[in-house]
Formats: sequence, C-alpha cells, structure tokens
Amino acid sequence: MNILTDQLIKSEVNELQKKFNSYSKNILEAYNLCKSKIHTWEFSLGITKDIIPHERIVPSIIKTNGRILSTVTKSNSESKNLVSYGLDSDEKLILSLSRSHKNLETFGEKARIIDGNFILAAHIYTSHPQKNRLTSICHLLQRNEYIYYISITPPHDWFIRVDKLTNNKISNSQMFATSWFKQINYDFSYDNAGNLSKITIGDHIHWESP
Repeated sequence: MNILTDQLIKSEVNELQKKFNSYSKNILEAYNLCKSKIHTWEFSLGITKDIIPHERIVPSIIKTNGRILSTVTKSNSESKNLVSYGLDSDEKLILSLSRSHKNLETFGEKARIIDGNFILAAHIYTSHPQKNRLTSICHLLQRNEYIYYISITPPHDWFIRVDKLTNNKISNSQMFATSWFKQINYDFSYDNAGNLSKITIGDHIHWESP
C-alpha cells in the first residue's frame, strides 16, 4: 500500500478537518460523556497501557518504567508522573489522563478520549473550561483485514498508520507522517505462545522482546 496515493486515506484526512472543528466546539461535552461511561479507574506512575496497539514501541520506542499502582498515596496523587486510566463496563480503555505538572489548576491535564471510532487528544482544565483545547483527532476504521488509524493535528500535521491483521494479530504496520521523508513498514513476529517477540523494518530489528 502506498499511503500517499491511497484515495480512502486522502478522503478521510479531508473529512477529519470537519470533525476536528466540530469536536473543538464541544470537547468538554465529549470529555464529560466519556467520564460518565467509566466503570473502573486504574492508576500508574508512567505510561503502562496502549490505546492504539503497541503504540509505545512503534513508530518510536518510548523508554518508560511505568509502574501500576494498587493504591494511590498522597505522594502518588501529587506526582507529575501519575497517569489515570478509565475503563468502561466491558473493561475497555476509553480515557487516559496524564499531566506535565502536579498543579492541575494552572497546567491542566492531557486527555485521550475514546468516542466511538474517534480518539481525541485534548488539554483539559477542569477549573478553567474556557481554556480547554482539542489538539488532535484520530479516526479508526476497518476495511477487510486492514485497520486504519488516520490522525490530524491542525493546521498542517497528519499521521497515518495502517495495520494488516493475520489470524487476528498485527502482521504488518505501515506508517507515514508529515515530517517523514518516506513510508516505513514494520513487520511483527510472534513466538509459539502467540506473544509478540520482534518487530523489524526490513533486515533491521526495531524492537525485540527482552
């Protein structure tokens, strides 16, 4: 697949701009609606969950020693590394909240909101809702064995990821972004137990299970 010439992707990128404008006007409503569906909260210091499969290792490896918290202490709650995950009644991750500073009133939180087939990235200020801001939007859609993640960050940036599924596992992931000079294809390998063991780009090992 050539991402740059794919007509479905071109059409979706254009439509996403309209969706972005619509969500921008109602981002607090989308945030509150998502929170109302949360059945369970989980917490960690550092990132421990993916909203998009394997997003911590492709396209870039995020070096993090995220630690799941069984209980949240006062020190944890005030840490800038605290990440909150909201799961719905089916235990599906629908909201993640992270921060760059423990002073949330001044600096707000970074939210990733799942609304149907859309993933919204926003900056949320609970105490100052007029400052709330949508930063990017991603549309997830499936066509046969391919899953598309089409993202835009206005005014000019976009990121495309297309996963190919084989036996319900990602066998290949093709990606392209505004700042890249070419498309990159990642091949996924699994061990006998079905666990991801390696990701390669051609002959280069991008990631390997420890």
